[in-house]
Amino acid sequence: MNILAGIISSIAWIFLIYSYYKNNDNKILIFQIVSSILFVINYALLKAYTGMFILLFEIVRNIIYLKHTTLKTYACITPFYILIGIFTYDGIFSLFSPLASLTDSYALLHKGKKVVALSIITYTLWIIYDIYYLSIPNVIAQVLLIISNIYILIKPSKIDN
Repeated sequence: MNILAGIISSIAWIFLIYSYYKNNDNKILIFQIVSSILFVINYALLKAYTGMFILLFEIVRNIIYLKHTTLKTYACITPFYILIGIFTYDGIFSLFSPLASLTDSYALLHKGKKVVALSIITYTLWIIYDIYYLSIPNVIAQVLLIISNIYILIKPSKIDN
């Protein structure tokens, strides 16, 4: 079962990465929704139900954020992350995915290097969650993302803010 979850997770990462090369918001959203659905299947196979429900909710969050990326929107969606964390609680490690997604949702309200720095926190929380549930392709991808984000933070650029 872990091999199938790993294959599905790898395909999800391909869709997610490919989405960043799209110019149209709707195409980006479609590829990211497909990616999220594959991640949902990945976590279901691993019996990582908190991550599964968090990613189901992130599909909704992404659609909402396309139109309303504000602090007020963030405040409105925060209780859903908390409820998912409560109702799917399966030990301390199950709390890392709601915390990661709350951080990610907050990061999306910002621009520049602040988003990059907050993303490092997000990926670190997901890494802890994924190590616990043995989602190795996710761990590898997120470590690479952290390395690239650290590079972005230390490299002088026009997005210094």
